[in-house]
Amino acid sequence: MSEPSEKSKKKELYLELKELDQEIKKLNANVENIDEQISELESNKSIIGKFTGLKANDELRVPLVSGVYFKAKLVDTKSVMVNVGANVTVEKPPLEVVEILEGQTNELNDYRANLIAQMKQLIERIEQIQKEVE
Repeated sequence: MSEPSEKSKKKELYLELKELDQEIKKLNANVENIDEQISELESNKSIIGKFTGLKANDELRVPLVSGVYFKAKLVDTKSVMVNVGANVTVEKPPLEVVEILEGQTNELNDYRANLIAQMKQLIERIEQIQKEVE
């Protein structure tokens, strides 16, 4: 290979490495975001699980704003109100809500696995480029 075309090839590979690195960073940020969402869903499932152990007339502290609560008595333990969008809520049994959250968690885990697979492909390409440059 002639000197100029070899330099040109190395430059192309270097640019591709930069692009791959940026893409991996984006995917990694998405994975971190998904991890946070999964953690929040797991926390929500745990809280709803604890709710099922409460009884009518149990006293609760309900958050009004950050760090400010008011006392309330629980009226109904057989259903919770779920926001379904556009400020519309529906009542559902707590166990059904947990099932919905589990479904969302599973979807996020599938999406996360897809992102990880994409990252692995990019890493393999990076390793291939590094071998070519050697």
